[in-house]
Amino acid sequence: MRLTERGGRYAAVLALLLGTGLLFIDPYLLAATAALSAFFVYDALDGYVVPRRKGGFRLEPASVDARMLRGNSRDYKAVLSAPRAITLDLSSVPWLRPERASYPAGSWPFGFALSSDLSGAYSLGSIPAQARSRYGLFTSRVAVPLEAKMRVYPRLIAAAIAALEYLTRVGSGTEGEVEKETLGPGLEYAETREYLPGDNLRRVDWKATARSSSLMIKRYYSEGGGAVHVIYFVEAPGHITHDELATQLLDLVVSSAVRVTPISVTAYERGTRLTNIEGKGWEVVINTLNLVMAESKITYDDLYSLLDVSSLSKERRELVAAGRRRFAELLGRASGKRQALVSDFRGLVAQLASPDVQSSFIILSSLVSNRDVLAEIIEDLRFRRAETTVVYPPRPWKDASSLGEAYTLQASHEKMLAFVEKSGCLMGAIPLALPRMRGIPSWAVSAAA
Repeated sequence: MRLTERGGRYAAVLALLLGTGLLFIDPYLLAATAALSAFFVYDALDGYVVPRRKGGFRLEPASVDARMLRGNSRDYKAVLSAPRAITLDLSSVPWLRPERASYPAGSWPFGFALSSDLSGAYSLGSIPAQARSRYGLFTSRVAVPLEAKMRVYPRLIAAAIAALEYLTRVGSGTEGEVEKETLGPGLEYAETREYLPGDNLRRVDWKATARSSSLMIKRYYSEGGGAVHVIYFVEAPGHITHDELATQLLDLVVSSAVRVTPISVTAYERGTRLTNIEGKGWEVVINTLNLVMAESKITYDDLYSLLDVSSLSKERRELVAAGRRRFAELLGRASGKRQALVSDFRGLVAQLASPDVQSSFIILSSLVSNRDVLAEIIEDLRFRRAETTVVYPPRPWKDASSLGEAYTLQASHEKMLAFVEKSGCLMGAIPLALPRMRGIPSWAVSAAA
């Protein structure tokens, strides 16, 4: 318990009265001092006793349990009962964000949100706070009971489950086994459909977009066969940026497989290593899934643990079990093609950007790692007049461990953005927030509860 600013002024007045009364031996001043001292002691006792009463400060409901993707948030409503004015102190609990920090005595609506940019498990037994005495001369520490548990998953989890859904649906290759090369870069109009990750933003159908209030893309018949080649820079400043890049890569691959668009992936890491992934749609999906999960240290058991089988009906439990067996069979079929290594990205780009092949390139990079190699690839593609899109995380400095490092990352990021813009490449930032547990199939909806 400690004095407030008001309490400090009150104590100074008491000391002044007492000193004056003793100096002049004035009975009236001494009597006034005694009366005011009694009031001071009463408020001190109130500040000490009231916060320690059982059930004095409480929340209803007093427990929450949340599971969500990193970067998302979930809102909750409760009622706070406080016998005295209270100020919450959540400096040590940044993942719990109340609508307001101070409440007067009484019962009040208490709204708060749970959110975190870092994946992991979070728990809280009570909210630390400061309660004022009745007349505001003292404050004391109190704890508002709240059993809060939060499990935050990487963004990659949702994209990986979407990939599992696609793979279990494909089965032995009845869907997506034969690549259709009729749609791609060309001049003859084929159709208009909703935007999917990896689509060329130059082909936005603005009239259809205005009519439907969602981004629509024109598709054309391919001339000479079209394909999408993704160059994925694995290295990133930290876990947040890496998670965003890996999620975007898997989204691109799955959406391309769903719309049966030929796609290949070249992953560049540690300055010298290139991992090339190509083949039929389901093969590219499963090998890319293996790659990003190995980098992120996520196992397939982690994915299936999200599918809360105990809460599903018998039919859905059987569907999950069948999907898992079918996926295991697919994994066995693709295991021999997981990593085909090539030694030189220049030769690869020269081959893929051949004038005889209608191709488009998507570069996934943090922009602050492997900058020299990234600049060289962009210049090479520009020289070959290849259609190129650069996709990047919007805030790589979120991974900085200090303010100085954050400023350095920001300066590097802005410098590379200016270079990419001058190169004439299309540019796109990865969305800051994803829809809640996007990609969770209907039979796994209980995992998002």
